Amino acid sequence: MLRTRATPWRCLVLFLPAWALALAASAAKAADTVDWRLGLGGGSAQGRTDCVTGYACDDQGGQGQLHVDAVIDEAWAVRLSAFGARRFHGGDTSPAGTAFGGDFEVRGLALSGSYRWAFAPDWDLEGRAGLASLQTRFRYAAPFAGSVSHTTTQPLLGLGLGWSPAPDWRWSLEWDVTRFEAYRTQGPLRLWGLALETRF
Repeated sequence: MLRTRATPWRCLVLFLPAWALALAASAAKAADTVDWRLGLGGGSAQGRTDCVTGYACDDQGGQGQLHVDAVIDEAWAVRLSAFGARRFHGGDTSPAGTAFGGDFEVRGLALSGSYRWAFAPDWDLEGRAGLASLQTRFRYAAPFAGSVSHTTTQPLLGLGLGWSPAPDWRWSLEWDVTRFEAYRTQGPLRLWGLALETRF
């Protein structure tokens, strides 16, 4: 069986700063010094998977994201985002050395800082860097049954090319990269897609 390592303390690396951000942003909002942006998007995902003979192997999947930005000024912001990616088909090896197949699903919560450069009227380029807490769930393929999960904290980098048809609305092509880890399977997780964002 795949070993599951419980690491709830690692989540504090992300959740405590996120909680502090929420409190600080709420206070700043009351003083009218911070605006908010809400975004929703989706697209494709690619996660590195190992192949096991006799089982499906596919590193392509779908993904969806939801984010909230605390806007410090027109260039700088802090983002809290939730995302999910599924289903990557592949295999892993148990602690006993037995190879098995199945599919991977990844869920994450990320905190990052961003800088947005308006290089032309209505167009901008945004760069992001931060940390993500990711839970990877592996579901066994038949004849196995059940699933196991593993949580890690990983760095996250992102880029976004945005177009604003109106002052409070923005479409963007988004690209993010982080890492996911099961037992012995680990590697990059890449997310790309289209997002719609509004300021409130």
